[in-house]
Amino acid sequence: MDSNLHSVQKLRADIQASKSFRFLMTKEQRKEAERIENQLNHSIEVIEKYYKYFSGSGWCLYDSMNIEVAEKAVIAYETKSKDEGEKVLLSFYISDVKEEIHRIKNKAKPFMDRFDLIQKAFDDHINARYYASVPLFLIIIDGAVNDYTRSKGFFADGTDVSAWDCLVGCDDSLQKIKKIFTQKRTKTNAEEIRMPYRNGILHGRDLNYGNEYVSCKCVALLFSLADWMQLKSNESNRKEKFEKENNPPPLSVSLSKIKQNREDRKIVSEWKPRKMIIGQDIPRCPKLEDCEQYPYVVPIIKTFEAWQKRNYGELSKHLKKLFSNEGTDSKRAGECKRLFSSKQLIDFEIQEIEERGCCLTRILTKATWKKEDETITEPLEFGVEYVNQNDEIAPPWRNNGEWQIIPWKVQGLNK
Repeated sequence: MDSNLHSVQKLRADIQASKSFRFLMTKEQRKEAERIENQLNHSIEVIEKYYKYFSGSGWCLYDSMNIEVAEKAVIAYETKSKDEGEKVLLSFYISDVKEEIHRIKNKAKPFMDRFDLIQKAFDDHINARYYASVPLFLIIIDGAVNDYTRSKGFFADGTDVSAWDCLVGCDDSLQKIKKIFTQKRTKTNAEEIRMPYRNGILHGRDLNYGNEYVSCKCVALLFSLADWMQLKSNESNRKEKFEKENNPPPLSVSLSKIKQNREDRKIVSEWKPRKMIIGQDIPRCPKLEDCEQYPYVVPIIKTFEAWQKRNYGELSKHLKKLFSNEGTDSKRAGECKRLFSSKQLIDFEIQEIEERGCCLTRILTKATWKKEDETITEPLEFGVEYVNQNDEIAPPWRNNGEWQIIPWKVQGLNK
């Protein structure tokens, strides 16, 4: 296992240490400990095999990738052939990837700025116009990394794409892919290539690049870089949290937390979602006073009120996760103004509320706004989760945090 994956190594060490006192556990606790150990070992095995089988062929493995896809590719490789393993990946990046495109936008500002181009590139990609999608993907990748580093593009010499404690920061991930894709291509080549050699393609030396292999590997790289930017941006916070968790608190504090967690588990086990009828249990256009029983609706109402009043500072606070890669409140407000200033909100309504857990609710809204002489109506889907002062998901009944909005499907705001 790559030495960069500190949290995985720590978990593995903790599991080994726990074996010395498993005899004190109940039968159910031992089964759960064994399940966690087997799951961890299986995941590690899949990751290591994926790197071994596919990274040399230009396939990135990234933190938000569906591990089941990687596992299917590994199984196909081992039971059939390398070609069959790659076909699993091709199938995912040509068809299933449609549902994942929106995730790129909210990972980092450089991708948000280029989301129109990204959508055009994906349209070419999904419709097999690979001669168009490949160079556009490469241009987007280089420019986005250049903006993020404020120095050099992804393919430039000296660009550091390392990141602490994540898959994209491992030696067999972005670092290796970068070396492969930036190989010198000094001669004109009419033979088909299956690697997105940046220099050969953009400098007109590799002529036969327009195939699904090259385009899909560009897509995988795009997702990897989106993960890398997000994880690199919060690297210091992740390190601090990791170090804090590895310095255990006093025994009295631990015992108090155990008691609190036991009480929380009891509440969670008894919790059941409510079935809300919009227009009956809560108005379609609710006011704050309508939300006493539904506190997760409050930030939604405040968001649309701030939009209607053109209060971009307040709006950017409620939609913080939409502008999460901007470092200061003023910068987030500026980005928020650029997105919303051309859109005059007319009205909004709530269409669905789905309580998915004690700490998470899905809210589907419909908003209508005017942009120049056009009236636009679009569905906007949000998650609303309860988080504490450390920005961690927390039980609402502790009253030590607030409900925060997660922009799930808000692509309509680009219209």
